[in-house]
Amino acid sequence: MMKFRKIIYVIVVMTIITSCVSQSDYDKLQAENAQLKIELEECLNGAEKLIANVEKAYSEKDYSVAKQNIESLSKKHPESPKNEDFKIMLVKIEKEELIEEKRKEAEEKERIRLENLNNTGMWSVNYYVDEFGEKTNQGYITNAKSIQGTFSNTATENSRLNIDFLITGSYKISIQLYEYAGNNPVKAYSSESYRVLIQDKDGNRFKLTATNYSDRLTFDKTTSRKVHGILMKGGTIKFKIVEIDTPTTEYDFVIQKADWYENAYSKLRES
Repeated sequence: MMKFRKIIYVIVVMTIITSCVSQSDYDKLQAENAQLKIELEECLNGAEKLIANVEKAYSEKDYSVAKQNIESLSKKHPESPKNEDFKIMLVKIEKEELIEEKRKEAEEKERIRLENLNNTGMWSVNYYVDEFGEKTNQGYITNAKSIQGTFSNTATENSRLNIDFLITGSYKISIQLYEYAGNNPVKAYSSESYRVLIQDKDGNRFKLTATNYSDRLTFDKTTSRKVHGILMKGGTIKFKIVEIDTPTTEYDFVIQKADWYENAYSKLRES
């Protein structure tokens, strides 16, 4: 640091006095000035200085500064043997930056989750009632408002459809379909199978099956867990349901924002 200050001082002094000397002295001062500039450059960007900067920044996890100095060393001092070592360091830095990024993302996700512990979004935790209409201790998750969609068959096209989910656990998920947005769900007088196509928030697509034994389409345990996993991710989820025996009967709907399903599920498990 003292040498650096001395160089700066000499350069400034010479700059001031150049107008007061002879041509020969001026030329001499110019040469000295040029040499001092070289020394100044060495102080600021010499190989040893850049290497020290890299090692200090890396130890302090200041990866952006470390990478800048590694790049400078490679450009200004390609002959330095440290360049090979720093190539390995760059790989480590990239891995550590990725780990740090994931850690911050996890912390942010947890912060948001804690701030929204009571937020269940579009979902509601309700309870079944017994023969006397009294509330039981058996809870279930459903959508607070009916999800809207459309259905088509040989008699109609793109008619109104309401949809309700009935979720008693990750292993038992059912869907009720209300044609013409009516009050009575689609019923089956013998078991009827349906092909259920789902696209999750990330664009992943699933081909599943469900069976209607009474007034709802029910997924088996394995398939229910797949649907549960899709709902846990939240976001926009698209459904297309086709009756296998009558493929002209089709139901289409979209959950625009399935977020906070995980909070509803936590409340269900606590009930």
